[in-house]
Amino acid sequence: MCGAFGENPRLIPESAMKQFKRPPKTLKRTDGIYAEWVNACRGGQAATSYFDVSGPLMEIVLLGNVAMRCPGKRLDYDGENMKITNVEEANQHIKRNYEGGWTL
Repeated sequence: MCGAFGENPRLIPESAMKQFKRPPKTLKRTDGIYAEWVNACRGGQAATSYFDVSGPLMEIVLLGNVAMRCPGKRLDYDGENMKITNVEEANQHIKRNYEGGWTL
């Protein structure tokens, strides 16, 4: 269990938390996602959640929303074509249909 953005992680039950030994910190710590992004834009080190990582992660999260709208059904997703291949009605939640005169 943890707070927003993985803050203050806890193991449940509390007895498991008391037995847990934290591993040593080996990864570089961040000043925050916004500072990382600005630094990367200015030619610094790439942000830890650059688009090659964050794009597919967001796709997975959004597919979870589609799955919630199709309870009890397994969804097979073709990422390259952005299409659910086995539950046709799920595809209405994949792409937006713009009203007449509006495109993206």
